[in-house]
Amino acid sequence: MDPREGLSIANLVFYIPCLFIAGWVSFRHGFNRQSGWIFILILALVRVIGSICQIVSETSPGESIDEAWIILSSVGLSPLLLAMLGLMARVHASMSPASPLGPRVFRLLGIVPLVAVILAIVGGSDEAHTSDASTVSSGVTLVRAGIIIFMVIFIIFAAITLATFLRLRSVSAGEERILYALALSIPFIFVRLIYSIIVDFAGNSQFNLITGDVVIQACMSSLMEYIVVILYLSAGLVAPHIAKSHAQPSMGMQESGYSGQQSGQVTSQYTEQQSNQPTNSLRNQRGTGEAAPDQQYVDTKPQYTSGGRQARKQRRVQGPIHYLINRYT
Repeated sequence: MDPREGLSIANLVFYIPCLFIAGWVSFRHGFNRQSGWIFILILALVRVIGSICQIVSETSPGESIDEAWIILSSVGLSPLLLAMLGLMARVHASMSPASPLGPRVFRLLGIVPLVAVILAIVGGSDEAHTSDASTVSSGVTLVRAGIIIFMVIFIIFAAITLATFLRLRSVSAGEERILYALALSIPFIFVRLIYSIIVDFAGNSQFNLITGDVVIQACMSSLMEYIVVILYLSAGLVAPHIAKSHAQPSMGMQESGYSGQQSGQVTSQYTEQQSNQPTNSLRNQRGTGEAAPDQQYVDTKPQYTSGGRQARKQRRVQGPIHYLINRYT
């Protein structure tokens, strides 16, 4: 068996179970970028498909198959960095007092790895698909530009992760495990990034995705990815599930300052005030010797109660705040 084929089989053995685990974790926490685990699912899927293509290329060589597994083999840093960013965004969302880095900042940072992976894929395709010297040179330039972007964004992500430890007390208890997993993954992602830099910049024959040393690739690339995937999936298995019902109120409700408790307080105060008015009116009338007919007592009640159908309709049309102001003033 060819050593490179053996590495592909090892990838299948590792990533096929991770594919199902990552799918379950993503389902549990939500299939969105903010959860982070969706990118581990993508990485596992890419590695499974790439390994199958590599094994097929050994038995039935073909230009399209070779190009497919080369491109898929080069895709590894972007899912790891995007997973790191998504988990970091979740940690910062749980901080109290609130983190200065809001969701918009993390969304903007998430665009950068996507740009880098597009450059890497296009450049890798140009390198593998053509023999034209100028096209190959252009492809090499694009791949190197993508690697430089990966390096810059990794430094930013690592700095944010380490800086978060300065506010560790602000992180909720359940999210601290995710923060520890992020911190532990930094050296392994760094080694994986160094491997890509050497492959694309050094020109060393031992650091080559196609003809390079398989042991070096297994230790500096595959093993580093295995460890990071295990760290992130372990954090996902023990992280608390954040239910949608526990989400914060909408911005409109926060800005208006209206809540159900405040509404209940106002309504109870109003009911108590109105219930005292007929009694006082009857006492005044009895003091003057005038008759106090029952109809007059009934008419002093509010026309619609707070739970009435008409009152609910007015609240929906006018809005809660305007309804309370118009009714109780």
